[in-house]
Amino acid sequence: MKCKLIATAAVFLSLTLSAPLAFASGGGPVTAAEPLGVEKDATSFTQEINKDLLKVLPFKDSRDFVNAQKGFIARGEKVIKDGAGNIIFSTKEFDFMQDLKKKAPATVNPSLWRQMLLVNIAGLFKVHEHIYQVRNYDLSNLTVIEGKSGLIIMDPLVSAEAAKAALDLYFEHRPKKPVVAVIYSHSHVDHFGGVRGVVNEADLKAGKVKIFAPYDFMENAIAENVMAGNAMSRRASYMYGNVLPKDVKGQHRGRFGFYDLFREGHTDHTDKFHRRRLGRSCHRWTAF
Repeated sequence: MKCKLIATAAVFLSLTLSAPLAFASGGGPVTAAEPLGVEKDATSFTQEINKDLLKVLPFKDSRDFVNAQKGFIARGEKVIKDGAGNIIFSTKEFDFMQDLKKKAPATVNPSLWRQMLLVNIAGLFKVHEHIYQVRNYDLSNLTVIEGKSGLIIMDPLVSAEAAKAALDLYFEHRPKKPVVAVIYSHSHVDHFGGVRGVVNEADLKAGKVKIFAPYDFMENAIAENVMAGNAMSRRASYMYGNVLPKDVKGQHRGRFGFYDLFREGHTDHTDKFHRRRLGRSCHRWTAF
C-alpha cells in the first residue's frame, strides 16, 4: 500500500479530515467562548521578566521586518468565508497588531509580540523568479512555482476555501496557467487539507495533475491526525488559546511563524530570537 496509493485517496483524505483536523493543528474556524472573568493586567513579576528580556535580545535589529516585506505585491482578503457565509480564516480580528513599530504591551512577552507582528504580514509575495508565496491566508503558506506548462502548488493550506482564495490572489497578478502538480511537504493537515481548492478530482483521474508526498504520507497523516487527533485538539487549545478574546490580554496570535527556506532574504540572525525546527527530512518521496 505504501507505494501504490492513488491521487483520489489523498484528495478524499483531505476532504474528510480538513475540517476537524484544523482544530488539531490550531487553525480553522473557532467560536470563542464567553470570557470566564475579567481580563487582568500583567503582574509585577511578569512585567519585570518582560523588561529583563528587552535587555537580552537584540530588539533594535530590524532586518527581519525588512526581509519579511520583501517582494510584497498585494494584501488580498482579510476575511475568508465558505459558501454559507461562515468565517474560515480571518486576520481582521488582529488589526490591533498592524503597526509593526508598536511596542509590546505589558501583558505580552516582547519576543512573542515581535514574532506575531512578523507573522501578521500577509498577502502575495514574489520570492524569486517564478516562485511566489501567499502568506497568512491560513496556518501555513501556499507556494506557487511557475513552470513552462503549468503551476506547481506546494502545501495547499488547511481548507479548500483558504487555498482557493490564495490561488485567486495569485491569479489577480500573474498569468493564469493550469495547476499540473501539488506537493505535500509533510503530513500536517495545514500542508494538504485545502487541496480541493486548487485542483479537482476529475483532473486527477484524467492524469492532468500529479500529487507528490513524502514516503508513508498516508500512514503518518492518519496516525497523527486521526489516532492522536483528540489529544492534539486538546493540546492546541492550551497552546494557542483559541477560545480567548483576541486582544493584548487574551489571544494575540499564538501561532507558528511564517518563516521557511523559500522566504527571500532569509537570514540566520532570526534564530537569535527563536530556535525553529525546519521539519523532518524526507529522503524518500512517492508520487500518488
